[in-house]
Amino acid sequence: MAGNDYEEKRDFVRMRIDTQVTYSLNGNPDVTHHGTSMDLSATGLFMVTEFQPSVGDQIEIVMNPSGDRLPPFVATGKVIRSEPNQDKSHLFNVSVELVTTQ
Repeated sequence: MAGNDYEEKRDFVRMRIDTQVTYSLNGNPDVTHHGTSMDLSATGLFMVTEFQPSVGDQIEIVMNPSGDRLPPFVATGKVIRSEPNQDKSHLFNVSVELVTTQ
C-alpha cells in the first residue's frame, strides 16, 4: 500500500495531546476533577480520568500545556461518552463534544 489508502472520515484532524486536564461539571467550579487528555480536535476531546461523569453533563475543561510558552486551553462542552477503561479498572474513558474554546 502506498501512502494513505483510506478516506479520513473526520472533518478535523485529531492531535495526540498527553497532558493534565482539570475539569468541573454542571457549572460547579468549586468541585474539580483531574484527568489526562489523549487526543484533541477542533470539536472534541478524549480523556482518561478517575472520576466518571455522566453522559450529558456540561463540562468546563482547563488544559495547562507543559512549559510557559502556551497559555492554558479553556473549553466548555458536553460529555457524550463515559465508560470504564478496559485496561485499568479504576479509570474511565470520557469523550467530550466541545462547544466553546478560548
